[in-house]
Amino acid sequence: MLQASFSRPEKSPPNDKPSSLKFSYNKLFFPIVFAIVAIGFTVTIFLWPKAKNLRVDLVTHSVRLEKLQITVLERGTLEAVDNKDIVCQVRSGSKGSSFSTTIKWVIDDGSHVKQNDLLVELDDSGLQEQLKSQQITRDRSRNDSIQAEASYDIITSQSESDIQSSIVAIELAKLDLEKFEEGDYKQQVAEVEGRFYLAESDLSMWNDRDVWLDRMVSKGYLTPKQALADRFKLKSAEYSLEKVKEEIRVLKNYTKKRTLTELRSKLAENIRAKDRLTTQSKSKEIQAINDSLTKKSIFSKEETRFKEIEDEIKKCFLHAPQDGLVVYYVSEQARFGSGSQQATIAQGEPVREGQKIMRIPNLSHMMVNTRVHEAMRSRIRGDLWKKTGYGEIRQAGILMTNNPLCIISGFAAYLEIHNEFQEKEQELTDTGLTASIKIDSFPDKVLQGHVKHIDEVASQSDWLSSDVKVYRTLVSIDESVPDLKPGMSASVTIYTDTKADDVPAIPVQAVIGSSQSGFFCFVITPDGPKETPIKLGVSNEKLVEIKEGIKEGDVVVLNPKNLSRDAKKDSSKADADNQPTSNTKKKDSKSKVKTKPSL
Repeated sequence: MLQASFSRPEKSPPNDKPSSLKFSYNKLFFPIVFAIVAIGFTVTIFLWPKAKNLRVDLVTHSVRLEKLQITVLERGTLEAVDNKDIVCQVRSGSKGSSFSTTIKWVIDDGSHVKQNDLLVELDDSGLQEQLKSQQITRDRSRNDSIQAEASYDIITSQSESDIQSSIVAIELAKLDLEKFEEGDYKQQVAEVEGRFYLAESDLSMWNDRDVWLDRMVSKGYLTPKQALADRFKLKSAEYSLEKVKEEIRVLKNYTKKRTLTELRSKLAENIRAKDRLTTQSKSKEIQAINDSLTKKSIFSKEETRFKEIEDEIKKCFLHAPQDGLVVYYVSEQARFGSGSQQATIAQGEPVREGQKIMRIPNLSHMMVNTRVHEAMRSRIRGDLWKKTGYGEIRQAGILMTNNPLCIISGFAAYLEIHNEFQEKEQELTDTGLTASIKIDSFPDKVLQGHVKHIDEVASQSDWLSSDVKVYRTLVSIDESVPDLKPGMSASVTIYTDTKADDVPAIPVQAVIGSSQSGFFCFVITPDGPKETPIKLGVSNEKLVEIKEGIKEGDVVVLNPKNLSRDAKKDSSKADADNQPTSNTKKKDSKSKVKTKPSL
């Protein structure tokens, strides 16, 4: 303002101050400027020893007491908590082959679908040919089963008829035996005895006539020839009597025994024939039953096989179990380049039995799938669950029944109920560690969540870092946020239970060194930055606790690499000045350069 007044005095307004006052301002200007220059020169002279150590290229930080909590920061991808997997259930076509069929048509990845919408159509041409061949085999086995049943009925009827005939034959044999003993034999004996008595009477008569013949011949009434003829009749009567006696002896001693033996043997043979027929009938019936059951079993198997092929054909059409978004499934092995079989979801590509093709996620409840380094595995805690014993109680109630059919059907019902009420098998006793999630697609939103699960076994590592062990960790998002999609990238900060209150802490970028050579940092002193050894405590992704070496109020350098570069320059200059011993000097200078620690 003073300079402006001196440069343009003619333009001052008519009501300006008097000229004497303006002249006094001009007289004070030069002394004031001289005084300011003198003061600056004096301060520079006195403060030059300290000013020469100041570095404008260094970023510093004042040490203060912090509330330090250990956190784990990891990257991951979004997944749905509730996923309905679409799995290929078609069985492999041939023995020794893992592939079952090929994809004939598949819906595009990321498509929105409704329940029961067609997602995948698998090739069923081979199954259709199997179905036709199996239908012929099934019909043939059905005819065999019907014929076996008819044969069984015929054999049963024939067996009953043969057994009844044998029973009748036994009854007839018994009647013949009884008839002979009580009728025929007595009748024959009476007839023979009657003829015996008749012969004996004739013989007695002819004996009396013989005496009479002698008197008649002596008196001359009969000639000797006539008497001789009558005596021949006497001999005939004697022979007839002897014959009847012999018949009685044969009848009683031989005919009776023979006939009884024959009739009894016939009765016994009929009884044995009945037993034999009964055994043969049972054998034939058992054989017919087994043949019928075998044919029925074959028919049942062929019928089951026919229905299985029909079911396999139905399995070639995969429908959406719920409304949602189609997400092609990529396994962990395929994602990290490992595994012997890499599945590709596209038209014409083969699929294996049991292969997951896609997922229909529930987008209302999402989680982050991340991996935690093994060094932090012990600090992470997921949800804790306790078994309720619900399934064991139901199974014990089913097994208390003694009916096997009830046990089988009851066990099937148990499995169905177990799958439907699986959440009753266990109850939540404690939730996992809290976490905050940032989605890359929504950088302004910080979502709250908690650790849902962490694996007990390390995951398969990437071939680029096979020596690094990481554990799959699922972090559930407790908020319902629209427009979240599976596969989105996210960063997760997990807050562990390890805390340290009111401890001196510095940013992690201020610490350099290693666990082998030790850790240190540069502290600002009146003589410049000074390398100071420190002992570290707990740390997170931003701050690290300092147990020994520095205290509250100290100022540390946040970019110590600049000082390391200066140290390299100084060592190179020293090596140039001492050329004969340059090798040893280089080794010493290199040993002083330390790296940033991996905390």
